[in-house]
Amino acid sequence: MDVDYFVIEAANSTQKEFELDYADVIEVFDINETHLTSEDRRKLILNWTEDGRFNSYFVAGETAQMENATVRWEIENIIKKLKFLQVDGETMQYILEQVGMQDQMLKQLIMTQPIEEVRYLIEEREEFEEELEDQD
Repeated sequence: MDVDYFVIEAANSTQKEFELDYADVIEVFDINETHLTSEDRRKLILNWTEDGRFNSYFVAGETAQMENATVRWEIENIIKKLKFLQVDGETMQYILEQVGMQDQMLKQLIMTQPIEEVRYLIEEREEFEEELEDQD
């Protein structure tokens, strides 16, 4: 069950009904919020009114741009297409270059990955550079 499924279910239920139906996947029960993780591992927070009606939702980890439902739908379709095509790393790098995001993606990955992984990749790159120099 994905985020959209849970949002539709919440919109058609009261908080009490929803929490009873999905108690096995709910992580946090709160007065006006319900927290759960969908099968595609997205963290979902459902917000309820004081009388227990669905109010809104938030998907943790999504960007501000993806708060727009149309944009989110388009991006999810792009991801599905890339998965269907089984895009390899070089092709993904080409896509990032074409949309002007290669430097931004490099920075984001370096800043979000564990430092040990970043150091390992730097060492690997340095070894590669040394091998190239030795070939000359």
